[in-house]
Amino acid sequence: MMTVFSARLMKFPLIALLTVLFTAHAFAAVVEEDPNPGPEAGAERKGFFLEYLNYYDYVYSQSKKTELGDAVNIDMAVRYQHTPDTFARVRFITDPVQNRFNNKTSQFEFLGGHRLDQWYFQMDTEVLTSDGPTGGTSIGLDLDSELTQIKYSSERFDFTFFPFNFDGEVGAEFNTWDVTRIYFVEGAPTTVGGTALGTERILEKTIPGLEVGWNTEGRLARVYAGIGAASFLYPNIETFDIESAPTADRWERKEDVGYKFGATYQDPDVLRIKFQAVGHTESRRTGSLLAGAASIYGIGRVGQFVIENEWTASKAGDAPYRLTRDGAWFEDFSPFQPIWSDVFGNKHGWIGKTDFATSLRVGFKRENSTPYLSYKYQGANFIFRDRESAHRLRTGDESESHGGLSRVGFGAFFQAGQFIVNPEFEYFKAKNAVFANASDVRADRRLASFSTEDYQLSLLITYRIDENRTFQP
Repeated sequence: MMTVFSARLMKFPLIALLTVLFTAHAFAAVVEEDPNPGPEAGAERKGFFLEYLNYYDYVYSQSKKTELGDAVNIDMAVRYQHTPDTFARVRFITDPVQNRFNNKTSQFEFLGGHRLDQWYFQMDTEVLTSDGPTGGTSIGLDLDSELTQIKYSSERFDFTFFPFNFDGEVGAEFNTWDVTRIYFVEGAPTTVGGTALGTERILEKTIPGLEVGWNTEGRLARVYAGIGAASFLYPNIETFDIESAPTADRWERKEDVGYKFGATYQDPDVLRIKFQAVGHTESRRTGSLLAGAASIYGIGRVGQFVIENEWTASKAGDAPYRLTRDGAWFEDFSPFQPIWSDVFGNKHGWIGKTDFATSLRVGFKRENSTPYLSYKYQGANFIFRDRESAHRLRTGDESESHGGLSRVGFGAFFQAGQFIVNPEFEYFKAKNAVFANASDVRADRRLASFSTEDYQLSLLITYRIDENRTFQP
């Protein structure tokens, strides 16, 4: 029955969904990472206050049983508004997808911003605890943050310089993280092997750059484009191949060029549509997970019905590095296999492939709650940052991905003042057996049993200092 349902939904025209959205009212069904950018968000206040809170956690699943606290994602910020044009913020984040171990799941950030006439300056720093082999605490610029920026705005145009990260991610429900995140080997070794020697390590960068935007009168619509570049080290020898011929007697600096473009339309209490596209030129030489991605997202309302729809496509990198969780070096496999591969040494099938995912959520707006039904589908080779991605959710020997994943769910958004609580239940159906058996956990995954079905209960809680418009017109 699930196969028939997913096939019918995939044939439903995207144009029809967008037609519905263009006759609808706004419905914010995605939690924003930074809901109040710039000093104007707190211009009417002064002093310290809790600005926002996002809490997301997996509660229970058939494959993992109780998960509360195991993979919690928290993003909260305390803001100090000095003047209408100047503010500072302390932000606390836990992100188990980015890193679960070595005390790097949790992160503190200090951000400051100041507006001077048509110019805006913002700097993002981070605090690292237990930093280095002897512990200690360090503070410095967040070198992969898109929040460090210099911006000039006129009535119709804006120009933004991003010295570290020109914000190369797309997608909402299917967020890709930074498409333009690159990796390279530092230390210029003569041979790249399974063990880092001496000063050898993996360095990670995001592409900095410039963004130019054009706004319509009243700022209902915005079109933007951006370009940037980052240097990286790579062997200066044509025969080098990190899998089959990982030797080189000299290295050189090369450049990876990143580009992006997009458009947004937002009519408050009526409609919001967002299109994004990002790519870069050197995914093979930089070990990037993705070479490019694009997404279109729309939210709207028809009467009391609210609709959210997203289509996101990703193009996997041609030689994505499989790194340890701390990103210091390649995962330890014998024989040495630096690219994402199964236990037999065969490269994963998603590498270099393009695939898509889509989500549809329909809710019914009531006074203090919005119950909804949802459907999501991911192609067999679709790559994004969550644990359901094709490079993470795989069979016991990792030879196959989920093969195509469908999810049907229901939930509700309950509002109490400035808080919104959102419990959600989802049923998963995959083509291949990829969901673990909680009663059959083994050191060798190949010997364990897996299922094509799973279910999951999750919980989202949000808070906003101003009116909490999460999941509301």
